[in-house]
Amino acid sequence: MQKIDISLQQTNFIKGLAILAVVLLHILAYPRGIYHGEWQLFFVGLDQLARFCVPAFIMLSGYGLAFKAQKDGGTGPYLNFLKTRLGKLLPLYLLWSFSSILIVKSIPAWSFGNQPTSLVVQLLLGQADYQLYFLPVIFQLYAIFPLIWHYRQKIGLVLLLALLVQVGLYLFYNLQISHSDRYEYVFAPSWIGYFVLGVYLKLASLPKLLLRLAPWLSLGLFIFLSLQVTNQIRAGLDPLPALKFTKLIIIPFTILLNLSLLQINLTEKTLGKILAWLGQNSYLIFLAHTIALRFIYALLTKQLPPSQLLGTFLLWLATLYLHQQLQNSEKFATIKTHSKGGIA
Repeated sequence: MQKIDISLQQTNFIKGLAILAVVLLHILAYPRGIYHGEWQLFFVGLDQLARFCVPAFIMLSGYGLAFKAQKDGGTGPYLNFLKTRLGKLLPLYLLWSFSSILIVKSIPAWSFGNQPTSLVVQLLLGQADYQLYFLPVIFQLYAIFPLIWHYRQKIGLVLLLALLVQVGLYLFYNLQISHSDRYEYVFAPSWIGYFVLGVYLKLASLPKLLLRLAPWLSLGLFIFLSLQVTNQIRAGLDPLPALKFTKLIIIPFTILLNLSLLQINLTEKTLGKILAWLGQNSYLIFLAHTIALRFIYALLTKQLPPSQLLGTFLLWLATLYLHQQLQNSEKFATIKTHSKGGIA
C-alpha cells in the first residue's frame, strides 16, 4: 500500500492542467461539424481526454477539506464551517452570475440552449452561464463534507457507497431520452465519488500496483472511450450525449488519469511553474473565460457590430476589476491567511 501526499505545488499543477482542459472543452464547442469531419477521431479523443478536469477539481476539493479538517482537529461548528467555505467562493460566484446575465441579455445570440428564464433558478443551479453549474455543486459538497468527515474511520466504506451512488445515477442518466445533461451536472451526487476519493486519499492508502498501472490503464480506457464515442456518433448519436461527463466508463478513466497525474512532479520546471500559476488563478479563469471566448468568436466571425461588442467588453472588464477588489479585500485576505498552510 502507498500513501499519497498532495502538496500545494502539486495541487496547483493539476489545477493548471484542469483549467486548460476546461477552456479546451469550451473552445471545441464552437467549430461546427468537427465531430463529423475528417478529423473526427482526433477531436473526439481531445474532448474525452479533457474530461478529467471537473473530476480533478472535485477530487482536490475533497482532499483539501480533509487536509484542513485533520490539521484543525475537525470541521468545527457546522454553520461556521459553511460560512468560512462559502465566504471564499460565493461573492465571486454571484458577481460573475449577475455580470453574465447582463451580458447575455444584451446579446441574445450568446445565450445557451434551454437556459432557464428564472433568475432564482439561474442563481441556485448555476445557470447564468453554462460553466457556472460547478459552483452550486461545490456548495452542495461542502454542505455534506462534515457528515463524510464524521465517518472518516470508515472512509473505505464511504468511498464504496459514494461510487455506487454515482454509478447508479449514471446508469439512470443513460436511460434518459433527453440530450440535455445540464441537470445531471448540477446534482452533487453525480460527482460524489470523486469528492470522497479526495478525502480517502488524505486518510488512507492505495495499492502500489494500482498506482503503477494507473497510467497504462487510463491510456487503454482512453483509446477504448475515443473509439466507442466515435462509433456512436457515426451511428447517428448526437455528439452532446455521446461526449458528456456522465458515462460509466468516464468514472474509471478520470480516476485513473488523475491518479497518474498525482505521480508527476513538474514543480521545479518551467512548464510546472506555468501550470502552477494557472492553477493559482484557476478560479478567475474559470469564471471569466466563457464570456472571453464569446468575444473572440464574435471578432473572428464578425458576429456583432463593434459598438455592441465594446459595451459588453467594458462590462466584462469592470467585472474583472471587481473580482480583483473582492479577492484582495480584508475578508478574503483573512481567509487566505487561515488556509495558507493547507490546500483547502
